[in-house]
Amino acid sequence: MHDGDKHPDTTLPSFVKRAVVAQAIVIIVLVWGYATWRIRSDEAEVLDNARHELGAVAAGMYVHMQAVLNDSLGAARAAATSIDNRGGLDTITSAQAAELLSRELSSGDYVRALFVASEGRYLSVARDDQVQSQDNWPQWFDLTAQRQRNVYIGPRITDPTESSQHAIPIAVRIAHPSGETVWAGALLGVEALDQLYESMAIRDGSLSLISTSGDLLLRVPRAPGGDRTINVGKTQLFRKAGDLSREGGFVEGTSPIVDGTWLYAYRNLNGFRLVVAAARDKHAIMQPWRDRTRSLVYVLAGVSVLFLALTALLKNFMLRVERANTNLAQLNSELESRVEIRTAELQSANQQLALTNQELEAFTASASHDLRSPLGAIAGQAGLLRDELQQAMNDTIRGRIDRIQSCVRRSSDIIDGLLSLARISRQELLNERVDLTALAQAIVEDLNQQYPRHRVDCRIEPRLTVNADPRLMKSLLYNLLGNAWKYTSRTEHPRVELGQAQARDAAVFSVRDNGAGFDMAGAEHIFEPFHRLHTASDFPGIGIGLATVARIVQRYAGKITVESAEGKGTTFRFTLPAAALPS
Repeated sequence: MHDGDKHPDTTLPSFVKRAVVAQAIVIIVLVWGYATWRIRSDEAEVLDNARHELGAVAAGMYVHMQAVLNDSLGAARAAATSIDNRGGLDTITSAQAAELLSRELSSGDYVRALFVASEGRYLSVARDDQVQSQDNWPQWFDLTAQRQRNVYIGPRITDPTESSQHAIPIAVRIAHPSGETVWAGALLGVEALDQLYESMAIRDGSLSLISTSGDLLLRVPRAPGGDRTINVGKTQLFRKAGDLSREGGFVEGTSPIVDGTWLYAYRNLNGFRLVVAAARDKHAIMQPWRDRTRSLVYVLAGVSVLFLALTALLKNFMLRVERANTNLAQLNSELESRVEIRTAELQSANQQLALTNQELEAFTASASHDLRSPLGAIAGQAGLLRDELQQAMNDTIRGRIDRIQSCVRRSSDIIDGLLSLARISRQELLNERVDLTALAQAIVEDLNQQYPRHRVDCRIEPRLTVNADPRLMKSLLYNLLGNAWKYTSRTEHPRVELGQAQARDAAVFSVRDNGAGFDMAGAEHIFEPFHRLHTASDFPGIGIGLATVARIVQRYAGKITVESAEGKGTTFRFTLPAAALPS
């Protein structure tokens, strides 16, 4: 290794550090600039939406109010025409004229009365059939300022049928062949119109009906001091509305009725000298925008502080990386020498481990031979004893000899099981594609030949495949299927199933039977060697099979669980993550 390679320059250029800080500042400026533009756009959009909503409500009120006026004045005109056809108010009696007015008084409840007025005569019929006939016009029917006009809009007056309520007088001039001026009109109930327009009310807003002279004839909800007529003709807001187009428009300004700045949508009722207005408090309109803006500012402020803090941390991290790189360069040479030493130690340890395994194999074989020899001698001596005492043997002696030979066979089986368990933990694993379906079918055929009288309905799911050691997979399936075969030997219709289900992170294999089952209260040690839940007289065995299965599953980084109930069968579920096929 060259000297230059041992100590490389690990410091960052100064312009890189300055660029990190400058980049952070530029990003924050751009984010705040975009946020400011978005806030202004959102404000304009909120106002546009409010204007659209108010315009739609004002248009609806305009259409409805026009229908009310046409309905009420149409009824008044029809009555006036009928009276004129009979000679006019000067010719027919008051009762006859009142009857003609009553016939037309069939409009909605908002028409409180119909009236006809000519020079020196006034006749009205209220909804409660109250007739008012007089030789002079009522005080409220003052045409001084409106004599040259064809439509009369008067101030609010007391309702003729209900003194606690109010009415709006409205009349139209009817041309008479004789040149006499005849007025036909109606009294519109303010409270009845209030009820009609409550369904159109706007949250934090109002609906208004205003005469062109500035009288506030109707407001939903009612204005403070609603029992008196309020004139808004001299307010700046009303003067702004006068500058609008003939059809109407939008005005913003201080409300003459309540506190605050309001946004108004106006529609002129052409020909009737009336204006309908839908309004809403601008503070209420903009409140959602203010809430969103406040939240956005808080978030951006937090993000900006966090971003600056991260930038400072990054700069500090860069300085620490520089120092760490310097230390790392110094440690690299030491690490290389330590790696060489450690590699030599590992090689020596591997050689020692291989020697230990060889010695363990030799010890296992020796122990197996040393244990089997006396067991074989005991079995042989028991057989000779049986032959010698054959003539004089009674049931007691025969039972004891059978017990000796049975214990010998069981001890031999235990030795074989322990050797098999030890080999599973130590043997080198093969990695081959194993068809578990075919392997299980072969095991089932062996079990059918081994137990020809025990016919089992065996169901094996197709295409069960893993990458594993075929020897261990055969041992695993043989122990589980053999276990199921054994514990279904006393079941009337035995059934064994091998299947697979897909879990979130691995395939789950299962072996299910409908055999004897067991109580789960004693199942916590079921996978430990020599632990059994049934006696050997009920079901033979030494308790090594499930321990072998658990060792195999552990070698493939898996887990095995069991579910069982007495008389209802048992289900073993296991995973083999290390044996999964590549996706």
